[in-house]
Amino acid sequence: MKTVLVTGSAGFIAKNLCAQLEREDDLTILRFNRESTLKDLEEYLAQADFVFHLAGVNRPDDEKEFDTGNRGLTETILSLIQKSGKATPVLVSSSIQADRDNPYGTSKKAAEEAVFAWAKATSNQAYVYRLPNVFGKWCKPNYNSVVATFCYNIANGLDITMNDPAAQITLAYIDDVVREFLKSMRGEKTPDKDGFCDIPQTFTVTLQELADKLYTFRDIRKTSVVPNLEVNFDRFLYATYTSYLATDAFGYDLI
Repeated sequence: MKTVLVTGSAGFIAKNLCAQLEREDDLTILRFNRESTLKDLEEYLAQADFVFHLAGVNRPDDEKEFDTGNRGLTETILSLIQKSGKATPVLVSSSIQADRDNPYGTSKKAAEEAVFAWAKATSNQAYVYRLPNVFGKWCKPNYNSVVATFCYNIANGLDITMNDPAAQITLAYIDDVVREFLKSMRGEKTPDKDGFCDIPQTFTVTLQELADKLYTFRDIRKTSVVPNLEVNFDRFLYATYTSYLATDAFGYDLI
């Protein structure tokens, strides 16, 4: 039986990952979250055959928490693996903001560098994903996801705001992300020459395009016209939108 550790297990990506991992045969899942202790982490790492390190800080009360929650926790995990003497592969979720000059980006970049240095020194396998904006079910609205916020607000009759409707965002669908993560766990993923792993399918849209599609989904109840969902992005977005509908909003009155 294989044992995997998922850090940040209460988060959006981790919840979707764990839901899929639970379908795997002969697999034990260890969950590390904000309620867990450093002792828990050490015990879990001593047992784990693979680590999904998805925990991180992106909206702290103090900017210093960016460094301790991203670089610091990552270095602690790497150190504890080394202490255990196990050659445990590690997958790390980073962000496209790692190339940006801000406290969050700087902390994610430092975490990446720590992972690469550790992998080189120990010959342990590392999978680093610089994720774009990830969307899908169970993402918290009005937090740090524009798709979740737009979906929730429009589905519930609330206003949305756009500072720049022409601004483009790059998106990845949660099911695609989880699929690639599982490939890494199975040893089916090869990092590129810079050490990064990719999500092959991403989508780029403007905020206005995103809002227009969601308003079209909202208006289905009025028009009774089902949108064409042959395009992957539209199908994934529609599935995401419906996950934010109130439970009593799925029914239609018979004519």
